[in-house]
Formats: sequence, C-alpha cells, structure tokens
Amino acid sequence: MKGLIGKKIGMTQVFTDEGNLVPVTVIDVSTCQVVGKRTPEKDQYSAVTLGFGEIREKILNKCERGFFKKNNAPYRRHLKEFRVTVEEATSFNVGDAVKADLFSKGQLVDVTGVTKGRGFSGVMRRWSFKGSQTKTHGTHEYQRHPGAIGQRKTPGRTYPNKKMPGHYGVEQVTTQNLTVVDVDLEKGLVLVKGAVPGHNNAIVYVRPSIKVAMREQHKAARRA
Repeated sequence: MKGLIGKKIGMTQVFTDEGNLVPVTVIDVSTCQVVGKRTPEKDQYSAVTLGFGEIREKILNKCERGFFKKNNAPYRRHLKEFRVTVEEATSFNVGDAVKADLFSKGQLVDVTGVTKGRGFSGVMRRWSFKGSQTKTHGTHEYQRHPGAIGQRKTPGRTYPNKKMPGHYGVEQVTTQNLTVVDVDLEKGLVLVKGAVPGHNNAIVYVRPSIKVAMREQHKAARRA
C-alpha cells in the first residue's frame, strides 16, 4: 500500500465539474522524498521509506544522522514506511521526490492522523451519553452523570474498558474512503472531501483505500 506523508493545512471550498460547492481539507505533500528502501533479500519484506518536512542537521541525533548519510538521503523531519510490491519498489530510488500525482481526482483514500486533544471530559462528551432526564424522586444535579458502574457482590468489581470520564482525544484514527476532489501538482496539494483527523498543521498519512483494493482482489479471485 503506497502512500504519502502530508500536513493538514486547513479547510476551504471548491466547485466541482458539476457546479456543486463542496468543503475540502487541504493536505500539503510537497516535500515528500524517498529516503530509504527495504528489500526482501536483506529485510524479508519490500517497502519504501518516505521523509517529509525539512530539518537542520544539528537537531538530529547521531543515529538519525547516520541513517540519512548511509542512504545518501536528504534530511527529513518525519519518516514513514509504506509497503509496496517488489515491482513497485524498483520504480523508486533514494532521493526521488514523490509528488501529489500519486493520487488522482475522484480516487478514494484512507487518511490516518492523531485526533485533537480535548482534555479530561465527561461521559456525555466523551461517549455521547444521553444523561439523566429527570429531576424527581430526590435527584439533585445528576443530569450529566454516568449512572451506576458496579456489579454488586458478583463479580464485585468494575469491568475493564467501562465507559467512564477520562482523557479524550490524542488517538490515532484512520478515516476510510475519503474522496480526492482535486490535486494541485504545482503546489503539491491534495484536496480531500471528508473528515480528516487532527488539528491544522498536523501530520497525516494518505493511502489508497484498502477496502477498494480488497474488493478488486476478491473480484479477481472470483474471475480466476
């Protein structure tokens, strides 16, 4: 599954060819470069390591500088491996720029990112609880509480993963089957329609839709 590393710039709106105005998220992929490769002979699998975002050498530690110098690759701030086939790996060389035209207009993609942090939140915000709807029978200030959490004497404890108040957000999330509305090759931008996780300037990973790929594999298997 080849893909790109990008930065979520923000949102805007564009007109489609049919004249419809749609909201889109702008993802900057202008500085993606190949900084390493994995081969079946050496690593038992085939992959391409991409780097994104420029960084000064003095900021890197010794191990990181050694990795880039060993591969004769430019310094990059963010790294990510993408699995590819052996045939696809031969088309990539260290130092090559991977541009936005890796995706096409109308293609479905999966976008992975870290969601916004919302701090310590209650159950109504964190888990969409309905809350108590009554103020009768002596109930006071209980409209936003979670309710009882115990199981009496048996088992005498609260089960793990109980939906309770706690830290909300800052989780890696993948949103699937988002539509690529447009690709700006000159500026290195991909315009995506749908919910892209993360705040503005967050790092995201854009891949072709895994569900579409699996669907094509199943069709090929049935034809065979």
